[in-house]
Amino acid sequence: MVNPMDNPFQDLLFLDVETTGLLFHPNARIVEISLSIWTKEGHRTRFTSLIDPQEPIPVHYTEIHGIDDEMVRNAPTFSEFWKERGTLFQNKTIVAHNLSFDMGMLNREILRQEQIPLGNPGIDTVPVLRKLLPMEKSHKLRNLAVSLGVVQQRIHRAEEDVKALEQVLSIALQLPLERLLGPLGIDLALWGGFASHRYFQDCLWWAQRTESPLHVFLAKMGDEEAEERTIEEFRLERPACTAKRLGEFKEKGRYPMSWTNVYRVSNG
Repeated sequence: MVNPMDNPFQDLLFLDVETTGLLFHPNARIVEISLSIWTKEGHRTRFTSLIDPQEPIPVHYTEIHGIDDEMVRNAPTFSEFWKERGTLFQNKTIVAHNLSFDMGMLNREILRQEQIPLGNPGIDTVPVLRKLLPMEKSHKLRNLAVSLGVVQQRIHRAEEDVKALEQVLSIALQLPLERLLGPLGIDLALWGGFASHRYFQDCLWWAQRTESPLHVFLAKMGDEEAEERTIEEFRLERPACTAKRLGEFKEKGRYPMSWTNVYRVSNG
């Protein structure tokens, strides 16, 4: 068990992104990102931004989240957002409802900048809330919010989803969120978070379907033989993040990264 005194990830960062597609769409981009940071003193800050995906937003996804091309016309690109706000992710435990999707999409955007993706520990609230609320028929965030009396002004908008998740999780735990900044949060990350960090594997799946310089990425991750390898050695049939998250990853020995080393964080 990790000693809480040795844990450098003392703060929580709740995260939600809206996108132009799903993980199995290699060209999917982020169009909105919201984050909320909690310290042991309580809620610290909240930040939300539209993101210019630099390509048209499919009508189907505009119908889901309400974000269209005109809304993002003057928004920052992800590169601009990351230069200004990327340091907020340092030394944080990431909390998200379906962690692997939000972090998978975030890390793709980071890879597009040819930077090392994040490897923060994280708490996936999907398996956590399934355990805490077993009688609920659906564990989608919207349905849980309705069931628990949490009001959302706009469905599928990043900031509203983050606010709803904070309230739903606190109600389900019957604890203030500050209590996650300690042994409880570490236990939840170990149980439902470590396996969720297969967004690293999704990074490989994504890179093989784009022009991303995978050998550079692997070299930055410490693979000294990366320059001599071909992309075929890392070929994956589908993004791993769409699978169940608890303990099913059996092929980690094939890949050059340490998938369980989730405490590795780069300053970019």
